[in-house]
Amino acid sequence: MSFKDTLSMAVMNLWRRKLRSFLTMLGMAVGTASIIVMISLGIGINVSYQESLASYGSLTKITVSPQNWNAFYEQMEGSGSGVVSGQPETVDINDKAIEAMKQLEHVTAVTPVLSTWSAYIKSNRYVNSPNLYAIDPATADEFDIKLQEGEMFSDAASGGTVELVVGPQFVQNFYNPSNGTSALDRDGNPRLNPMTSRFRLTFDSNNVYGSGGSSDQQPGRWYNVKITGVLQESADWSTNTGAYTSIAALKKLQRENKKFMYDSSNSSTYSEAWVKADSIDNVASVQKELEAMGFGTSSLGDSLQQMQDSSKSLRVLLGAIGGVALLVAAIGIMNTMMMAIYERTKEIGVFKVLGCKMGNIRSMFLSESAVIGFLGGLLGMIVSYALGAGLNGLLTEMGMRSVIPVWLSAGAVAFSVVVAMVSGLYPSMKAMRLSPLAAIRTE
Repeated sequence: MSFKDTLSMAVMNLWRRKLRSFLTMLGMAVGTASIIVMISLGIGINVSYQESLASYGSLTKITVSPQNWNAFYEQMEGSGSGVVSGQPETVDINDKAIEAMKQLEHVTAVTPVLSTWSAYIKSNRYVNSPNLYAIDPATADEFDIKLQEGEMFSDAASGGTVELVVGPQFVQNFYNPSNGTSALDRDGNPRLNPMTSRFRLTFDSNNVYGSGGSSDQQPGRWYNVKITGVLQESADWSTNTGAYTSIAALKKLQRENKKFMYDSSNSSTYSEAWVKADSIDNVASVQKELEAMGFGTSSLGDSLQQMQDSSKSLRVLLGAIGGVALLVAAIGIMNTMMMAIYERTKEIGVFKVLGCKMGNIRSMFLSESAVIGFLGGLLGMIVSYALGAGLNGLLTEMGMRSVIPVWLSAGAVAFSVVVAMVSGLYPSMKAMRLSPLAAIRTE
């Protein structure tokens, strides 16, 4: 028999016993819906974790440091001494290292980073001490450093003027050092405008606070600041409140203000590097490759992995609950097929006497099981979407929700077909082993 004939016969036989077939499909639908909903709750937990961490920054961004403290601690613990002393080996982040990072698989962008916490920016009587970062402006978009207005700073150092782009909350952090009042009006609006107010930069705290310096020390230099743009609101706090300039400009400032910049680095190395992976799934593998090169790494993906590991047992439990319901449905299919064999024993005998192949008899019963599994799976998929929507309304306050991706619903339907066919395998083999003469004589 052809596949079309086998399928049409299976549908016809199930239609002859509509009520029993429907109840068996209903059991399969309940099992499929249960496993979809249970797994979707586990997926929802992971999605909630991702969204929670994404509010703090990009999940695909990896911060690379010159010292691998994690490996250092693991080495000390492995020695059995239980005592941590000294420091891990420092691996320079230089231009050669940056190029090597760019060659790693699943890496879409890399920028060297210079940073300083020694900057003081003044406007009239107000002062701010933002984190000052230097990056490659060509990679700004990749690391969610996007402009709200204006333009990006030029990738060069020019005279006594420093070009900056600043975060949207940059002007809100200015204050009057003489009395501590913020640079906000009664309505809470900033008194300064980043694009029109005049700003100056220094690295000498004495220029700002007027104390703590020795009389014979040459005062630090003042630089004019040109704010070329304001960044969009970001999930990263440092982006919202910080200021960015070119690497060439900050290196020049470091050379000219070494005695005031305690965190200045060697001119040929960088404070750290930012690496962007092409997806969350590849962050861990990229971090391992970077650590194998001797660097330290950190990312929000580390926290995400810890959170997912802590909920792993819960997700396994939810999947097991759904699996039990599907197992019960599979037993129901096996029972239905066994009953069909007893009721159609004479029919099977006639098929055998007429020379029907054993494989055709097996296919006939397996196709009936497959139809039950497919239709039951489809019904279960529809029910699962309805249940998921209802649960989302109830579980929102608990921080849980149901997320049903397409692959889960399609996979569950396919799995229900496989489970149904496995359940029908024994009854179909039993039908093949029936004696033709005994089957025909059956009343």
